[in-house]
Amino acid sequence: MAETTAHRKAVISAGLRLRLKEYMEFRHFFRHAYIFTLRWDRMKGLVLGCQDPLRQLEVELDSYLHGPV
Repeated sequence: MAETTAHRKAVISAGLRLRLKEYMEFRHFFRHAYIFTLRWDRMKGLVLGCQDPLRQLEVELDSYLHGPV
C-alpha cells in the first residue's frame, strides 16, 4: 500500500508504513505464537500509542480516496 504501482498511486506514505510496521509484526507474532496468553508488557506501548497512527491512517486513506484536503 505504500508503493505506487502501474494501476494506482501509493495509498499510504512510507512514513506511516514504518509506524504501522510494529503493529503488523505484533499481529503476525500474535497469530502464530501467542495462543491465548496476552502479555501487557509487550502490548502496552502499541495499545497506548495507537491513536496517532490510526488518525494518520484515516487522513491518508481519505486523501487517497477523495484527493488532498
